[in-house]
Amino acid sequence: MTTMDAGTGRPRTTSVACRSHGSRYLAYAPDADSPWYRDLLVSPQATLGIDGVPHAAYAVPLEGGERGFVLHLLEVDAARGRAIADQLLVHHDELRKALAEARAELDGEPVRGRPGVRRELLGHCVTFCNGLRMHHLREDGAFTAIEKAHPGLAPALTRLREEHETVSRALLDLDELLQGKGELETAALREEFERVANGLDEHFAYEEANLLPALRGAGTSSP
Repeated sequence: MTTMDAGTGRPRTTSVACRSHGSRYLAYAPDADSPWYRDLLVSPQATLGIDGVPHAAYAVPLEGGERGFVLHLLEVDAARGRAIADQLLVHHDELRKALAEARAELDGEPVRGRPGVRRELLGHCVTFCNGLRMHHLREDGAFTAIEKAHPGLAPALTRLREEHETVSRALLDLDELLQGKGELETAALREEFERVANGLDEHFAYEEANLLPALRGAGTSSP
């Protein structure tokens, strides 16, 4: 199970014993301090790896005072597809804005409402990277349900999954540079940042062009 760390916002992956219950899964926490349990109390979205396949799930606390959750796997019907399409655009817009602000700080330009201090770049980019990693992990789980509802999207989803892995590696490289010692405004940092930014621009555009029409009931584009 992958959850969002309630303290850092980073993805947290934990082996959790789940019991199937119809189309749902039951997960019991051994104690209230279980990290994944605390994570789901704050953000109930999770990605379950079941037999090697990621599934998006929504966690609802068990009733009767039991410490755990009922995990509802995502199913995509017409209404849910439209909701996913709308939410996808919201996430992409948020990530594009965060990327633009990080670029502005890297260039030494002031960001509206925040001091244009270059030393903030580290914290800003780390926050952005964590948010993007969580977005892609959750998408990987949602893709399983989307492909089941829209088999014709399989080639596009395969490409998007591969791009998620490429972006993840690029984020790790960027994080290593940001965590290193010395000045942040280096040619290596700028090159790595632009590699991530350009790849994301292309990834978002492809995803929107290929997924949104199908999720909104208007067909698909060619992969």
